[in-house]
Amino acid sequence: MEYDIIIVGGGLLGCATAYQLAKRKAGRILLLDGNEIASQASSRAACLLTRARTKPALMELVQETYDCIEEIEGMLGESLELQQCGSLTIASSEASLKGLEALEEAATRFGIPNERVSRERVKELLPWIEAEAVDEASYMPTDAFIDCALLCSGYARAARMLGAELRPNCKVRCVLASGDRVEGVGLPFTPVRSHFWITGIDKERFPVNHPFTVIPDARAFTRSDVGALIIGLRESECQAFSPDTLTDKLEDFDFNKAAEWKVLDECAPLLKRYLPDIDDLGIAHYMAGPSCYVPDAMFIVGPVRKYKGLYAVAGCCGGGVAAGGGMGRLAAELITGEEPFVNPALFAPERFGEIDPFDAAFQKRCADARSNKKGG
Repeated sequence: MEYDIIIVGGGLLGCATAYQLAKRKAGRILLLDGNEIASQASSRAACLLTRARTKPALMELVQETYDCIEEIEGMLGESLELQQCGSLTIASSEASLKGLEALEEAATRFGIPNERVSRERVKELLPWIEAEAVDEASYMPTDAFIDCALLCSGYARAARMLGAELRPNCKVRCVLASGDRVEGVGLPFTPVRSHFWITGIDKERFPVNHPFTVIPDARAFTRSDVGALIIGLRESECQAFSPDTLTDKLEDFDFNKAAEWKVLDECAPLLKRYLPDIDDLGIAHYMAGPSCYVPDAMFIVGPVRKYKGLYAVAGCCGGGVAAGGGMGRLAAELITGEEPFVNPALFAPERFGEIDPFDAAFQKRCADARSNKKGG
C-alpha cells in the first residue's frame, strides 16, 4: 500500500503529529516505531504542563496541547487523567524575582490565572517546604501534569480512529529521497541527560496533587507522585550524549547511572534551604533519560529543505509533553499548506545553518542550553 505521509517515531511528538494530520484529513498516514508506542524517551518525562512562558509562541503551543486533551477525551469517551494541581514558582534572589515578574506579566497578557501568594499560603500548598527560604511565590492554579504514556496513547488512538495506521515494532533502516539513499539527516539537536529522583512515600508531607514547584535558584523542580515527591535537579554542566551512541532500546543505554549520587551531592545543597532534610531523605527511585536540546532551547519543527518532502518535529528541549500538541499542529499546518498559527521561523530546522550533530563542540552548545535553563 502507498501512503501520502509516513511518520517515523511513535513517541509523544510523532503521535501528536499523526493526530493533527489525521484530523485535517491529510491523506493516507502511516506511523512507524521501532519499539512499542511511547516506550522510550516519552516514558521518562516529568510531564509538567506549564502554561506560562516568557516567549508567547510557546504559550500558544502549550495551549494547543490542553485543547487536544479535551478534544481527545471527547473522541475516546474517557479521561486522560490530567492532574490540575497548579504550580508555584519560587523566587529567592533578585535575578529569580525578575524572572518571576516576567512570567507573571506573560501569564496575565495571555489570560492565564496567576496570583502572588504569601509564605503562609505557600506552606499550606507545600507542606514539605521551608517557607522562610521563599521571598516571593507566584501561584498558577490551572497548571497541570499528565502521565505521558496516557497522553501519547490518546494521541495514537485518536489518530487511528481518524484513519491513520500505526505500526509499532517496525524499524526504519533508511530514508529514500529522489531515488538516492540518505544515510542520515543532520538535525540541530543533541540528547542531553535529564533526570529526577523520587522519594519514599509520606502522604502527609507530600500530599497527592499538591502544586508542582519550579525553584530557579536551586535549579530544581518538584512534583507530587502518589504520596512521594519527584525532585528534578539540573547540574551546572549537563551531560550530552552523541546521537550515534544511543541504543535501539533506552533501557539498554547507560546514562551514567554511576553519577546518580555524585550529581545529587552537587545539586542538593542549593535545594537544602527549601528542603532542609534532603541529605537524609529516603530516595526510592532514580530515573534518567534523554531530553533533546537545541542551542537556543527552542523546538525543531518544519521542512528540512535539503530533502523535498521531509519534515522534522524534534528537539523537545524539556517541554515536549507540554508543547507536543502545538508542535504537531504546526507541523500539520506546514505539511498541508495551512496558515501556521505561530511563526514557523522560530522553529525552522535550518536556523543554525550547516551543523554537524556529531561534533563535540555543537553537542556542548546543546548541553549548555539545558544547563542555563531557568524555568520548568
